[in-house]
Amino acid sequence: MQNFKFKSFLDKIYTEKQISKKTSIIKYEEIIDTKISTISQYKANKKNTFYMKYPSGEIYFGYGNTISIKINKKNDLKILKNNDYSILTNNDKVLNFFGGLSFDLDNKNYYPWNKIPKGKFIIPKVLIKQISGKTILTYFKKVNQKTRKSYIIHDFNKEFCSIKNIKSFKKNKTQINLDYQKPNKNDYLSNIQNIIKKINNKDLSKVVISRLSKYSLKENLNKGHLIEYLNKNHLNCFNFFINFNKDKSFIGSSPEKLIKLSNNTTLSIDALAGSSKKINDLRAIKEIDEHNYVIKHIKDIMSPICKKIYIPQKPETLNLKYIHHLITSIKGELKNKTHIIDLIKKLYPTPALLGFKSKKALQIINDIEKTDRGWYGGCIGNFDTNGNGDFFVPIRSCLQNHKKLFIFTGSGIISKSNATKEWEETQIKSKHILDYFKS
Repeated sequence: MQNFKFKSFLDKIYTEKQISKKTSIIKYEEIIDTKISTISQYKANKKNTFYMKYPSGEIYFGYGNTISIKINKKNDLKILKNNDYSILTNNDKVLNFFGGLSFDLDNKNYYPWNKIPKGKFIIPKVLIKQISGKTILTYFKKVNQKTRKSYIIHDFNKEFCSIKNIKSFKKNKTQINLDYQKPNKNDYLSNIQNIIKKINNKDLSKVVISRLSKYSLKENLNKGHLIEYLNKNHLNCFNFFINFNKDKSFIGSSPEKLIKLSNNTTLSIDALAGSSKKINDLRAIKEIDEHNYVIKHIKDIMSPICKKIYIPQKPETLNLKYIHHLITSIKGELKNKTHIIDLIKKLYPTPALLGFKSKKALQIINDIEKTDRGWYGGCIGNFDTNGNGDFFVPIRSCLQNHKKLFIFTGSGIISKSNATKEWEETQIKSKHILDYFKS
């Protein structure tokens, strides 16, 4: 199937000799009528594939690899701000990078995150996005003056046809069995009691500890079907998956926005901390204190660089099907235009996933936790070459490794914490993913 619109677009580029001596990137956009849900289900298991649905309704699904940037340590984040691309396009010249960062960029990966990058962002080969009721295909290709036009046309037509000819995909669900929990209940309760003894409300007021539950899958996980379930049951969450390779994927559904930046100055941040199965229990001093530590952290960081910052006096309640959270939506205007990567470096990990104060809390976490959090509690989303973007904290998430599933949950410990209730809270939070297998 020949796409004459794309051929005409490419003919103009080659006729006018727009391809420079340095590497250029072709960015071609076209509205299509294939549903993004159909495409994502059919291609969900490809390498370098991702899916991101924002609570606003925007959906991004990408596969293939045009540009890939791996992050090995925190200092590497500056690489993400490089913007030396020559763009050949039938639309705007803005490029979006999709990916995420692990919770701790300073320490090496270990079980179960072995051989997975600390951070990674890509521009895919094909991006499908759904915005304002339209489904738009964007094709990216790195080219230079030696790249043959016929090769590009053939490559585009192959991808375009593969999407246009997609049929409906069989939806199957696999069975799941618990293998083990690390730490187990007794050890987790003991860890909490030891943390409470160390909290002095001077250099340490809160520590967030996590645990891992490993499950075995009878059949391969249908990520497209899981995402469909999350979209239906958790509309107010950021639902996503990222495939690291054919066997390993990070999957989740997060209610916690880290930061959204527009026009390099207008920002919004969610403080999300304080959780309970019973909504009335959110009035407890323990939940309010836990929430206020997160607000204080954000305020301390953002106030010096904002000309305006609005923090509501009282939190609202975020209601999920199985739990309730305290949430405060913070808005602000920066004094100077800023790249979102610079703000992420300041903000994360937040006290909602780390503790307060950060340095002491991280030291305790590294001493206590025997499994790697990996990307759990880090950040995930997209940013563009103008420096704007939208990121969430990947909680309610799991790592899939072939037919193994590692579900991560955590709880915020302060001096008023009850160890048994904190364990029960992690059990409740795991339902966000586990309930899919029971539906």
